Amino acid sequence: MNYAFLPDLLALTILIVILVLLHRRHPQKQADLWLLGLFFTLVEAVAHTFYAPVGPPNRYLHLTVVDCYLVAGLVFTLASGDKTLAPRGRLLYIGLNGLSLLAINTLYGLHYRTPTPYFVFVAIGLIVGMASSIYLRKSWLRAGLQFCGWLAIGFLIKAGDYREAVYWSLSCVYCIAAFNFQRRLPARSTGKLAIVTGFSIWGLCFLLHPWVVHYAAFADIASHVWNMQKSLISIGMILLMLEEQVSSNEWLALHDELTGLPNRRSFEDRLSSALDRSRRRNSNVALLMLDLNGFKRINDTMGHCAGDQVLQEVAKNLQEHVHSFETLARLGGDEFTMIASDVREDQSLERLLDDVRRAVERPLMIDGHRLVVTASLGVAVFPDDAPDAARLLRVADQRMYLLKQRPALPQRVRPEVMPVSGRLAMDATALIASESSRRRLRAAMADDASS
Repeated sequence: MNYAFLPDLLALTILIVILVLLHRRHPQKQADLWLLGLFFTLVEAVAHTFYAPVGPPNRYLHLTVVDCYLVAGLVFTLASGDKTLAPRGRLLYIGLNGLSLLAINTLYGLHYRTPTPYFVFVAIGLIVGMASSIYLRKSWLRAGLQFCGWLAIGFLIKAGDYREAVYWSLSCVYCIAAFNFQRRLPARSTGKLAIVTGFSIWGLCFLLHPWVVHYAAFADIASHVWNMQKSLISIGMILLMLEEQVSSNEWLALHDELTGLPNRRSFEDRLSSALDRSRRRNSNVALLMLDLNGFKRINDTMGHCAGDQVLQEVAKNLQEHVHSFETLARLGGDEFTMIASDVREDQSLERLLDDVRRAVERPLMIDGHRLVVTASLGVAVFPDDAPDAARLLRVADQRMYLLKQRPALPQRVRPEVMPVSGRLAMDATALIASESSRRRLRAAMADDASS
């Protein structure tokens, strides 16, 4: 037994336990694969500890070590894969290409040194690799790389360099994982830096291992480097999980969890920014406030789950079918707000309102029932209706509720256009109100100004 490996083994175990505890508090799907890959590295480290200090390793321990190296690398490659292929497709692609490599590693781990079975699996791997790259990944480049990689393994085996062939293949697997993590992880992530560096060092260690074993002077240094990158990768994964949790918390602080739209806090920041741009450009900004009609009745009769579905579908329809606004937000309940900049003509605002009406009134399928909802909409335009964000929100909100308090009008009538502060007001699923309502609004605004 090689007791010199015990401190590194203990350090790796502690890091994995920390990662497990962190994963239990903040579950993430990709962390499951990370833990699985680190589990195989832990098994390899335990088996390595039982190597004899001198002489060739026991064949079953050697088999465990080289196969765990490969399986861990394949799991990490699966975890690092891009999103161009579905998860099942990625698993199938890596599994098909990993089987031949696993067979070659197993032959080498069992100290089997006859070239014929190696060549059989090289041929199978080459054919499967090229076919899967073309049919699953739709990539001739990947097919070409598979051909070159398997051809290199075949040449090394023909030359009797079995160790070089196996460790070349392992180096390729870990370098692919490093490349994929470099592409997929966030650009400014500290965890990404640790992970990519760790996998790059690991791939380099595999590549240089056949050369290092012939030089005893470098063996001790190589051993420390070998164990260093395992800890580096574990630390990188812990950092990445913490960074993603912080990012998730920041997103939730600025977005509505149900619809994924910006929330009130985010909306107010965006409205202030839009008004600042409007002042610099001497343009205008339209603020639209939308409140669903009869939403409480939907909750009471169909349940709150159905009400949540209605909100999600309305938000989705507004995003997909209305393209003239720069921000759509949910303030809470059944209230949505929209910001549209540079609305230069009454006709363009009328067109926007018509698009909003059609998007809201698109039929919804909720629990097998066909449902059509309508909404009341209040509009205020900066700078014509109010000089700042707070008063603009007040004007739009008052206009919306003045409309909502009016007697119910027939559905789907032609919007009725009336001038308000030189802009538009429409009824039903659109704008605002009668002359008496506008007088009440002006009086409310005058009271607000005097206060």
